[in-house]
Amino acid sequence: MSSVLTLLLACQEGIGGNNVSGGGTSDTEEFDEGSDQVAPTIVFDPFTDNQPSGTDVVVEAYITDDETGVFMATLYFRNETDSSKDWSSVGFAAQGDELWQATIQADEQHSGGMWYYLLAVDMAQNSVTSPDGGDEEPYHFGYSD
Repeated sequence: MSSVLTLLLACQEGIGGNNVSGGGTSDTEEFDEGSDQVAPTIVFDPFTDNQPSGTDVVVEAYITDDETGVFMATLYFRNETDSSKDWSSVGFAAQGDELWQATIQADEQHSGGMWYYLLAVDMAQNSVTSPDGGDEEPYHFGYSD
C-alpha cells in the first residue's frame, strides 16, 4: 500500500471523518520524506460573529510548508446538535499565494451553529490541526437570520 493511501486511511480512521479529501500541490519534485520532520503551518482567524443562515460559509486559511509542500488540507465540521458526533469533511482548494479555501454548503446547516476544525498534511505526512485540539477542542460559530 502506498504511503499516501496509508496516510489518508490513518487520517480517516484517527479523526473519524467519513470523507477525507484534499487540495494537493502542484510541486512534483522528488524529496526525502525522512528529512522533513516539521508539520505545515496554518494561519487562520476563527469566526467571531454569527454566520448568515441559509448561505454557504466560506472558510479561508493560509497554509504553508517550507520543506516538502502541502499535500492536502481538510475542513471537518458538524452541526452543534448532531448527537452522532460524526464529522463531515470537505477538502480545501489552493487559491494561490498560500491561501486555501473550503465551503460548508448551506444545505449542511441543521442547527443553530457549527463546530469545525482544520487539518493540513504535508508531503512527508506531517500533520497539524487548527485549533491544536482538533476534534477535541473545535472552533464554533452560530447562525443568524
